[in-house]
Amino acid sequence: MHLESGRGTPAELESELRDAVRGEVLVDVTSRGIYATDASHYQVMPTCVVLPRDEADVLAALRIANDRGLAVTARGGGTSLSGQTTWTGMVLDFTKFMHDVLEVNAAEQWVRVQPGVVRDELNRKLRTTGLHFAPDPATGSRAAVGGMVGNNTSGTRSIVYGKTSENIVSLRVALIDGTVCEFAATSQEAWLAKEARHDREGELYRGIRALVEANMTEIAARYPTVMRRVSGYALDAFLPGERGQDGPWNLSHLIVGSEGTLGVLLEAKLKLRPLPKAAAVCVVHFKDVIESLAAVPAILQHSPSAVELLDDVILSEARTNAATAAKADFFKGVPQAVQIVEFLGETEEEAAERAKAMAAALKSEAIGYASLVCTGDDQARVWEVRKLGLGLISNVPGARKGIACIEDASVPVEHLASYIGRVRDVCREMGVELCLYAHASVGVIHARPLLDLHDPDDVAKMKQISWAAFQLVKEYDGSWASEHGDGLLRGEFIADFYGPKIAAAFAEVKRLFDPRGLMNPGKIVDPAPMTELLRYDDRYRPAAVDSSFHYRDQGGFVLAVEQCAGIGACRKTGGGTMCPSYMATRDEEHTTRGRANALRLAMSGQLPGEELTSDRLRSVLDLCLSCKACKTECPTAVDMSRLKSDVLQMRHAKFGIPLGAKVRGRVAQHARRFVGRWSRVANGMQQLGPVRWMLERVAGIDRRRPLPQLANESFEQWFARKEPRQFGTKMRGRVALFCDTFTNCFEPHVGQAAVELLEACGYQVELAAVGCCQRPQISQGLLREARRDGARTLQRLDALPGSDLPILVLEPSCASALVDDVPDLVDDEALGSRVAKRVQLVDAFLSAEIAAGRLDVEFTANVERMLVHGHCHQKAMFGTDSMHAVLGRVAGLAIEEVDSGCCGMAGSFGYQHFDLSQTIGEDRLFPAVRGRTEGTEVVACGISCRHQLHDFLNVRAKHWVELVEVKRTEP
Repeated sequence: MHLESGRGTPAELESELRDAVRGEVLVDVTSRGIYATDASHYQVMPTCVVLPRDEADVLAALRIANDRGLAVTARGGGTSLSGQTTWTGMVLDFTKFMHDVLEVNAAEQWVRVQPGVVRDELNRKLRTTGLHFAPDPATGSRAAVGGMVGNNTSGTRSIVYGKTSENIVSLRVALIDGTVCEFAATSQEAWLAKEARHDREGELYRGIRALVEANMTEIAARYPTVMRRVSGYALDAFLPGERGQDGPWNLSHLIVGSEGTLGVLLEAKLKLRPLPKAAAVCVVHFKDVIESLAAVPAILQHSPSAVELLDDVILSEARTNAATAAKADFFKGVPQAVQIVEFLGETEEEAAERAKAMAAALKSEAIGYASLVCTGDDQARVWEVRKLGLGLISNVPGARKGIACIEDASVPVEHLASYIGRVRDVCREMGVELCLYAHASVGVIHARPLLDLHDPDDVAKMKQISWAAFQLVKEYDGSWASEHGDGLLRGEFIADFYGPKIAAAFAEVKRLFDPRGLMNPGKIVDPAPMTELLRYDDRYRPAAVDSSFHYRDQGGFVLAVEQCAGIGACRKTGGGTMCPSYMATRDEEHTTRGRANALRLAMSGQLPGEELTSDRLRSVLDLCLSCKACKTECPTAVDMSRLKSDVLQMRHAKFGIPLGAKVRGRVAQHARRFVGRWSRVANGMQQLGPVRWMLERVAGIDRRRPLPQLANESFEQWFARKEPRQFGTKMRGRVALFCDTFTNCFEPHVGQAAVELLEACGYQVELAAVGCCQRPQISQGLLREARRDGARTLQRLDALPGSDLPILVLEPSCASALVDDVPDLVDDEALGSRVAKRVQLVDAFLSAEIAAGRLDVEFTANVERMLVHGHCHQKAMFGTDSMHAVLGRVAGLAIEEVDSGCCGMAGSFGYQHFDLSQTIGEDRLFPAVRGRTEGTEVVACGISCRHQLHDFLNVRAKHWVELVEVKRTEP
């Protein structure tokens, strides 16, 4: 298919845009490549990307595009699963600047917003009103309202709240020629007045009425009757009665679900609904997935607010995936499917009673083999697993993934089991596995065949399966697109589904709004075939990559990069840890997805002159803090920290190791050389102005950042001179305490506190002074050194007496290196596995000992309140539950863990990026620490976190082991 890119040279276009637009203009090939994909399996390279600051910017960009004949595609969070937000020409990204809530009217229950505001962010701002914008897609943490309008998004509770179209009051829309229209409910008299106008708006009103009247019979006959239908243009909204509406006509109904093919959304006035007062869920277990679908009509008789299916593929992955394993504890036995059934109520008790009543009724009817009613935090865990369903499918190891091609069909619920059974038969005949999840309540099962789209045979199977499923949908009077839209995926089915007259009517709608066909071409009207423009097509030939890590879980560097499915969970703000640099900048290239897209394009030669070792790619990766949150918060478990380190090593191999990387990466060697005897000299020298100037010039260490002070006596030296503890009959066992560089050389008092605590608990402590964990080298891309030295560290840990001797670690980043990174870096897989199984954080060890009944001591603390900040690696790899379990045994201690995200320091990152480091800290951590109650002790297990709080807030945070003691009993 020929893709137009407009008239004029790229340089002329860039110059004109920069003169006319106050926002940002991106034209380099890497930036454009990052925007060439969304959450679908399509890729189209745009000509330019514009991030408008305001409406004036949008209109200026549209004028330039119209003058040049340049296509325009509006984009929100890029969470489209059907390829709606990819095309050549100009991409307008509204999420960086145009994300304001403009007006809230709680009395009349509406809100006016800009298109870039994220659904969950909007609802956080509305929380005090007791109202919310109700459509609730699983991508709500990053789905922008503009995208929800363009796609007519619904979500899990659509049987209660409907689709986005049912939650719109009015829309402010710009046409390609710059005309701005306000579309709202219009009386017949007002509509006729609009028709009388001699302008573009009058032309629209006259044309749409004539079009609807000419096609009314065909519209009534051709549009499906199921509630979940979003394909084509919503001409059925202008019919009288149940198929459309009885009230005034509203041209907003054509904009909603139009996928940006008619105009660009400038503002939306949204209906608000009261927040549910309480909810409970019942997880119904089934031994067969078809049986679970056959039960949906019986479940719906109990009037739930949601019914969501998870099949055995998702359930299996949920138990092992790092993002969900701790939450996926609500299964009884090994079900082949579960239905998550939610009930709302005035109180939690009422909602729970409704759930229990259904469970009892299903049991009496022998429907399902078990039911589990969950409330409070328990149901929150259930919903978290459900929301990550798409990512869990994509996280299946290898190149074969659950592919979106038939996943958006909706059929009447009474036919759901039959439809899915027949689709499964079609897939089985082709040797293709099928995974299933989502909205059983409305007959929308996201059925995804597991296919490898690198393989032309599997691409052909995708099309065969799609057309077979499409014929079944028509047979059951269903809808081929229920919430994910047409896009590049389903456009070719529209003419067959609606027939030639409605297809011609769609073309006329497009002509009325967009006469030149510049608004997001290739969608709905004149669509591309579904197998064109795929991400993995003839252009995609990834070169062999000489990586340092093995990527054993993914199958190599290439597959580790491709693990990113583009679902955009890394774009969330206001919660979690993943992509702190995106939270601070709102730049797409500073998301895990943006970085993965750049890596994928570079390694496949799609960025002319841009290789994996290029300066531009280095700049894309530079603001990755290596927080490792993506490894667990990303449902596809993309480990950008590891990928970044590998690319840095590739640059070092090609260009040599920069002096700054040597200084920062070899901190363990430097520190061990000067700690103790030479510490006063070293500490004094590093405060001198000329030294700080030199460090900033040659090592990139910002002179405004205080440098850590070396200890006068190392932890290792203290341990060697301390008196051995006499245990008598109280000794419970031996443990090895890993002597990490940071504790050893900078904060030995933390190690001393840990030894005293462990000994007081009855454990004989051996100091494992066996070398560095290699975290500094890994973070700077010194992977060849890290592999060599890391192998020695692992060998020495492995040689410690006692094959089951616990190896306890204080610093979370050291623990993650020993458990996760170094084992995948070294060649001896068995060695890495053996050591990793023995390594634990101190709190995890003590918590496990308590749970096993081997430790029954009481703890005490000299503080009454603690504010806990979890280290990024701690939260990503180990969690903070164990720390809470230990601290929770201190009588009377109040513990609050702030949802603080990353502190902004991240090892050496805060030394290199001082201002951004401060911005990240101000996101949530700094305000929480400033706002703590007087007398509250701040707890942070990472030395980086403690230094960040000291440097910016002058707060001395402590490791929890410094605050907790074993309670002494009187003799």
